[in-house]
Amino acid sequence: MKRAPVLAAAATAALGAAWLLWGGAAPLEPSVLPAPTAVGATPAPALPGSANAAGGPLAAAAQAVPPAAVASLGQATPSQALRTLTRCYAADSCRLTRGEGLDEHFEVVGLLLQQLDRLAAQGSPAEQAAWARELLAFPDGHVQAAALALAARLPPASDTVAAAVSALSRTYDAVLLAKAYPVLQQWQQLGLNSGYDDLFVGLVHTGGWQAAQSVAENIRPFLNAGNVARFEQVARQLPPGARQQALARALRDYQLQQQGG
Repeated sequence: MKRAPVLAAAATAALGAAWLLWGGAAPLEPSVLPAPTAVGATPAPALPGSANAAGGPLAAAAQAVPPAAVASLGQATPSQALRTLTRCYAADSCRLTRGEGLDEHFEVVGLLLQQLDRLAAQGSPAEQAAWARELLAFPDGHVQAAALALAARLPPASDTVAAAVSALSRTYDAVLLAKAYPVLQQWQQLGLNSGYDDLFVGLVHTGGWQAAQSVAENIRPFLNAGNVARFEQVARQLPPGARQQALARALRDYQLQQQGG
């Protein structure tokens, strides 16, 4: 049977929806993508965090995966399909396209988004939480945003917040940060904001230019009596420029609000 064209068509459709999600102003939701139409069967891989999964985020992925397993994603559960995709991606063995590098990366991203959408509809809350935490570490902002959106719909948990903070602390992606702020505020209102100060100080002080500027412009909802002095010190240390001005403006707005202005 000629499975490759069918799989390629499904992946292409998923990828197009993923880019629309990334560039648009839609709410923080995983894109609604069609299920793969390839046929076949695949063994049940380990779930994230299970006894036979090899360690932390994506650690179990660095194994060669038979092409037949990738071609049979439509018959796998969402968790099985996600494990197959993360393993073949880490091992550079997915072979979904005739190209290499970004072509293959984007194909895998499209299928991961597809399977995350299936997981949101079919998976248990425990599976969803485990995969949200794991895929927050995936090296693509589209997948990270979808994982964050999934996490935001689940009962809040400190380990999920910690996974998000860890992933965001390493990002240079201002678009991902823009999608993350509402989720971080949602968790903050529930008292789950451990690590926020270090995250934002690190990004605004030493992060990439776009990420640092984004934090400086959006820090206001995260300022409080316990951290404002720290951010004032950061503002004094920053070189003159747009980032320093944005942070100083946020600090002034905070102080005015505290004074009833």
